[in-house]
This record gives sequence, C-alpha cells and structure tokens, in this order.
Amino acid sequence: MPPAPTAEDSHATKGLLRLTMACNERCPFCNVPAEDYPRPTPPAEEVEAQLQAFLATGQQTLTISGGEPTLLRKRLVALVARARALGIPFVELQTNAVLLDPAYADELAAAGLTSAFISLLSHEPALHDHLAGLAGAWPRCLAGIDALLAAGVRVTLNPVFARASQDTVPAYIDFVAARLPGVRSISLSAVQPHGRARAHLDALLPDYAILGEAVRVARARAEAHGIELLNPYCGLPACVGWEAGLDHSVEAIEAARGGWQDRPGIENTGDKQHGAPCRDCALRPRCGGAWHAVWEQRGGAGIAPPVRLRPPWQAGAEHAPGQALARDLAGLAAVSEAAWTVWVLLDGLALDQVGPLLRSRATELALDLPAAALDPAGPLDRELVRALRRLDRSNALRQPQGRLRAWLRLRTDDVDQADRALQLARNLGVHAVHVAGAAGVHAALLARRAPDLLVEGGSPVLAG
Repeated sequence: MPPAPTAEDSHATKGLLRLTMACNERCPFCNVPAEDYPRPTPPAEEVEAQLQAFLATGQQTLTISGGEPTLLRKRLVALVARARALGIPFVELQTNAVLLDPAYADELAAAGLTSAFISLLSHEPALHDHLAGLAGAWPRCLAGIDALLAAGVRVTLNPVFARASQDTVPAYIDFVAARLPGVRSISLSAVQPHGRARAHLDALLPDYAILGEAVRVARARAEAHGIELLNPYCGLPACVGWEAGLDHSVEAIEAARGGWQDRPGIENTGDKQHGAPCRDCALRPRCGGAWHAVWEQRGGAGIAPPVRLRPPWQAGAEHAPGQALARDLAGLAAVSEAAWTVWVLLDGLALDQVGPLLRSRATELALDLPAAALDPAGPLDRELVRALRRLDRSNALRQPQGRLRAWLRLRTDDVDQADRALQLARNLGVHAVHVAGAAGVHAALLARRAPDLLVEGGSPVLAG
C-alpha cells in the first residue's frame, strides 16, 4: 500500500459512499435522517459496487459517511483498507467520533485512513449535546478527536451552526485553537432546510445577518490562530461573511476552475436559487445563492450584494472591483483570472457568436444598440433577435451562476420605440435594459411601466 498523504492539495469535489444510514445521534437538523431509509445498511456487494463506481470517476478523495459509519467497525476498517489498496490516495471518514477510542483510531490509521471530518457542533457541552440529540456526546466526541490526532489522522471539524449557536462562531474558533491545536482546518456549515429541519425551521435556521457578522469575526480569529476556514457547498452564500474569503469557498473555487459544467455534486441542482438581491451582485458567478427556504421563509433576510455590478456604460465601470471588461471576443483571452465578473461589450450579436461566448469566460454580455434594432415596428435586426433567443434557450439549461446574462443599452429619444424594444427584450430573456435618451423619454417610460422598472443613474432598467 502506498504511503498515506497528509492532506489533499485542493478542495475539489469528493465522492461520497454511505456505509450505513443508521446513527447513534439524533441531530434535529439532520438532512439524511435514518427514518427516511427503510433499509439503513446496504449489503456488502452494493458497497463494493459503489466503490467501483467511484474508481471509475477518477476522483481523488473517497469520503465514507452515513448515518454513522463507525457503528460498523469491521466493515469500516475493511473498506478503508480496500480503498487504499485499490489506489485511492485520500480516504476520509465523516463521523461524530463518539465511538472512537485509541484502539479503534489506530485500526483505522493502520488501514490507511488519511483524514476525518468530524461534527463537533459546539464548544459548549450542553449546546453540542442538544444539537447532536445525544446526552454526554461532547466529551466522547473530543476524546475521539484526540484519538484520531494521536494516530496521525488529519482532522477537519464540521460544526453546523443553527439559530441557537449562530453568534458563537468566533468563540468556537478560539476554543479549537486552545483545546485542539492539532486541528488546522474547520468547515463552517449551517443548518440546511431539509430532512428533520423542515419541521422546525423557525427554531433551527440561522439568521444570516447575525451569522454573517459572526463569520467575518471568526475568519479574522482563525487567521490569527493559523486555522484554515472553509465554506462548503452546505455552508453560506458568498455575501454571508465570505465575500473576502472566496478562495476558501467551495462553490467559488470550483467556478474559478472552469465553471459549473461537468462538476457533479457542486453545481446548483435545484436546492438553491438567486433572489432579487443577487441580480446585480458581482459575486453571482461564484455563488449558488441561498436555499429556497431562506427566500420563502425569511424573504432573503441578511442577503445583500457586497459588490454591485457596473455595466460598461456606467461611470467607474473600468475600475469596478472584481470585474473585468473585454471590448470584443478576442479580448476575453487577456482578462484577469482573478475577475469574478467578466463583461464583454459588443455593438451587435450574430447567431454564430453565441456558441463561442457561452464557451468563454464571459459572465455578462453588454450590447450597446440603437433601440431600432429591437423595434418590431421598425427596422428590426432579426439576426440579433435569433441570437438573443438562442442565448436565452441555452441559459435555461444552465445553473443560475453559470448563465451568460444579456444587458442592453438602447439609444433612442422615441418613447414608443423604447417601449416596444423593452417589451421584446423581456420576451427574449434579456436580464436588464438601460435606455439612453432624453429625460422626457425616461419619465414617460416610468409612467407607463413603473411596476417593471428600476431606476439607476436616471436610466430605466427592465428587470429580467
């Protein structure tokens, strides 16, 4: 068996193998509760089939999870050993650690376990036990962590912050630094509105305004202690404490490495969505948004764009933080890799340009046009209409954070023409329209379409 590496060199997607769905804890927020599985433990041949399927993917980290996999000691140790023998370089265990004593930890280390992902839910014993649903779990969890560290297994902690613990994140970091100096990595999760949590969202779902501020303070504390903090997929939107920590946010890392396509397990698969505050957020291409319940139950409270988009026709757009601008397709090759939002500014759009644009790094398409180009009663640019329609259809197949959105600047002093162009733009899935014209045109449009328009810099904008 090859020697065990000490840690991954990335935070890429991990394959997940659930050894059993049975569990010795009863977390009130569990999103894969045992009661949802009439057959909690699959037979050995199914586990082997899952292992072979993982090998076929070529991924580097196999995460063995549950339920609680340490309930099946012999099976777990054998699975770790087989995975390593088959050449999987990183084998991680997701566990609550309460069953791990020094002998068990040594067995796992000898089998080749490289890391463990442990749900130490709070630094406060009573709060941890409440969130774990098991009295006396806190000291046993700490003992399990100590045993794994002593056996040479790398440990990452995974606290799941709930409403009851949302303001304790900085104190949690300080506790880990003092009590568990061998732990150098913490993945900050938050309650998801799934599984058992669905029935108790008011009591469990954290307040993003409070949690976001706590995360900002905790990130500074962690840096001072030399602890790496991670924002996982089951963590928080970028604006909830992570706007300055995108290099430690899984969604942002994956997006920067090539977008949202062909990334199973990372892309937004319907659990999350963007809301009204996200429509002009410069971090949109790096963030999957918030869980549906955050919008439905909380109205998106605590979510606000930390950096707003500036279309190329707005003052200061050239120097907007996190944004880059290409003035043609060829210019996209020179855009900084560090840019979150990549604008491409064109004076028209042909059908054969849509494909290359969708395959490029562009996240926002800005078109500066005479309004007549989208006026059905005038010299309509039918090639432009076909191209925008194709872009709209292609976007419908993409996750929200991976869409190439169209922004239009329409030049006209004719209010009727502007009105017709706005209506067509909406039907073509255009994200926003700025009308550049006389003040009287703006006033007339606002009077006609007030419910549909926002005003930015004096120019009406059609919400897409």
